[in-house]
Amino acid sequence: MDQAPAPQSAGRCAAVHIEDPTACRGPRDAVTILDGTGNAATGCEHHGARMLASLDGACIEPGSVVGAATRAAAASLTIRPFCWYKSAPRTEPSQLSHAENARRA
Repeated sequence: MDQAPAPQSAGRCAAVHIEDPTACRGPRDAVTILDGTGNAATGCEHHGARMLASLDGACIEPGSVVGAATRAAAASLTIRPFCWYKSAPRTEPSQLSHAENARRA
């Protein structure tokens, strides 16, 4: 993955991107995100959804919270990749959420 896990002292899960300013929501082991190369990061539902939306070829596995993986997968469809970059251009399909691309099709 192209990110370093957040330090444990930061109080955030391992699925948070180092530049994402948002706090964790719920248990820090709610879901596990797998990238396309076999790396895994376990994190909260909120950051799991954001990571899933931002990584091509990523998938999600259940963690400690029943239903969290399903909710995070559903939420990721409406989240733009690297959504914390507020000034990033959003014109190419790779810069839009899956839901936005589906509406364009």
